Amino acid sequence: MSEYWKYRLAAFLSRLPPERMAYWFGLRIADRHYRRNHAGREAIISNLRTIYAARGVVPADEALQGHARKCFQYFGKYLVDFFRFARVTPDEVKRRVSLEHREYLDQCLALGRGAVLVTAHFGNWELGGAVMAAMGYKISAMVLPERMQKLNRMFQRQRESRGVHVIPVGRAAVLNAVRLLKQGEIVALLGDRDFTGKNDRVEFFGRKARIPRGPAWLSFKTGTPILMVFLIRQVDDSFLLRFHPPILPEEEGSVDALRGRIC
Repeated sequence: MSEYWKYRLAAFLSRLPPERMAYWFGLRIADRHYRRNHAGREAIISNLRTIYAARGVVPADEALQGHARKCFQYFGKYLVDFFRFARVTPDEVKRRVSLEHREYLDQCLALGRGAVLVTAHFGNWELGGAVMAAMGYKISAMVLPERMQKLNRMFQRQRESRGVHVIPVGRAAVLNAVRLLKQGEIVALLGDRDFTGKNDRVEFFGRKARIPRGPAWLSFKTGTPILMVFLIRQVDDSFLLRFHPPILPEEEGSVDALRGRIC
């Protein structure tokens, strides 16, 4: 089965049954991938070892395996949310999303320089943009296009149906992002995966890691504050939208200093 039809099946199983049953399907499919995807499982375990080592912890093997399985399962739930929430309403936000330090975002926007929102592959990064759009913020997200055009169109329709303007990563992406920031708008980027192929590494959990320069570069060149934000799943499948204090480029003084703050 092609990747496109796998995602079409995931969309069907996410939208048709009641939510709890859809999550059950997501968990079972995730468990199957956990058992079969040896390379992915070992990569997650290796990353978890690094995180624990930075805290001075030597975790038990069973604990690592359990956490790795949870990573797969949370991604299964993330996919259900991605396809199930074709649109997020203000009432849905009020019912299911807790807000932590929303004032940080409003402080950024009050400066009139827009905001560079930086998130990560943590919690539900896709739904975070939809939640902010439902809260009345005009938000654009820089997205790496899928190689398969049909799959790319499906993902783009899903994002735009929730009020998120998509900026495909490419030659014109930087100019579009700069223009939007100068208009005082919000541009969101993932800050934990570098697609450039450059071996430009920084210290991250005690090791050298490739962290993209894009968010720091955009902030420094435009004078726009950086705001770290994460939509975190809670144990009852509600969400917490957490904003961190703004990082001001004029206080950091360089792209490298900004990138260090992001890490």
